[in-house]
Amino acid sequence: MSVAQSGGMTPVAAGEPARQTGRWLPIVLLFLFIYVISYIDRQILSLVVQPVKASLGLSDFQIGLLQGLAFTLVLAIAAVLASPLIDRGNRARLVAGCMIVWCAMTVLCGFAQNFHMLLLARTGLAISEAIVPMAVMSMICDIAPKTSVPRASALFMAAPYVGSGIALLAGGPLLALMAPFDGQSAPLIGIFEPWRGLFLLLGLPGIAIGVLLFLFLRDPQRRSAEDGSDPSSSVIPFLKQNAGFLGPMLLANSMLNLISYTIYAWSPTFMIRAHGMSVSTAGVTVGSVFVVAGIGGCIFGSWAMSRSRDGRALSHVVKTIGLTFACLAPPLVAFPLVPSADLALVFLAIAFFLMAAGLSSIMTPVALFAPAGVRGRALAAAGLCHAGLGGLGPLAVGGVNDFVFGSPERIGDSLAICLVVALVIGLGLMPRVVGLAKRIDRPSR
Repeated sequence: MSVAQSGGMTPVAAGEPARQTGRWLPIVLLFLFIYVISYIDRQILSLVVQPVKASLGLSDFQIGLLQGLAFTLVLAIAAVLASPLIDRGNRARLVAGCMIVWCAMTVLCGFAQNFHMLLLARTGLAISEAIVPMAVMSMICDIAPKTSVPRASALFMAAPYVGSGIALLAGGPLLALMAPFDGQSAPLIGIFEPWRGLFLLLGLPGIAIGVLLFLFLRDPQRRSAEDGSDPSSSVIPFLKQNAGFLGPMLLANSMLNLISYTIYAWSPTFMIRAHGMSVSTAGVTVGSVFVVAGIGGCIFGSWAMSRSRDGRALSHVVKTIGLTFACLAPPLVAFPLVPSADLALVFLAIAFFLMAAGLSSIMTPVALFAPAGVRGRALAAAGLCHAGLGGLGPLAVGGVNDFVFGSPERIGDSLAICLVVALVIGLGLMPRVVGLAKRIDRPSR
């Protein structure tokens, strides 16, 4: 039942043609499934903002912390600290072990009685989820041909949209299903509330799945020897030597990540407050947008990212991310400002499609550029930048709403301000990043 036996799978050479898809596709689909569960557990809080606020007496700023900086910064720091294990340890067991822990933390969210308990559980969730994308990207680079890495990574990166969409689509009906039990006495919890039951229902099955993966999932053979890189070497010289390219690229990509975190965190609440939707209706409508537009964007991104005709995969991926970023601006700004709920959903769908297309390969430039021996740590450093800066988005929206406008109904204005700032920074950096990528890229066969 092993998925990829350590030492038993022959690495796919960089020059092998795309017909080897059958060797890496089933494994990437399994990684996709794992990451979908991660995002379901991570994003379900965005659907229950209103009942959690009422139950625990929280402010928008505190909700922004729980969904934004307090979560993503912990996640990114944990990824950096754990990154040497990605380059030297058993990546498959790391992923499975982390899954067991993050699902347990999801269950603990259901027992939270105040902000600090919920923050502690969310911190544990962030720490345990941190290693997953970097470890999986490292394994993808070992099982797929170099020219297929953008396609494989785009497939894997569909998980945030599928997971977030499922959380919203399933969350609303599950909340309605548990509504008759609201207010009843429950062991350990005290007074039962549907939002608490939702965390329990989502977390418990994942623990069992994580145990099975820990027992049967195996690490693929590494390619470190192919490029002569040493897994024991430091990543710092690589980062310093290439700071002129990595710095602006990571900052620009972080703005795209900031936009995505902000949309994930606040779009359901925006539809509830600004357009009068119920929690279940907002879950179904916004969740449908996340799934359909997100998967569609990832498919388009996968196709677009793999269209390089000269073998220069790095520069082509960077250029394509830049183009999607530019096209994203009009619908993204329109989404929180139009007066109609239907129009808002249309613009959200367009923006989400383009955002998904760009984000589908946001880690690919670093994965392609870094030597195999330091790839895991380089990806973790990129993740620190992406998540640390990206996590400011939800926090900024909550802060602007609480401390500038002072009104829950002004959530649309707060969204618009924060999204425009991120767009201006990202679009200002992208031309330089594309030019640098073209200069340093080398064709690969």
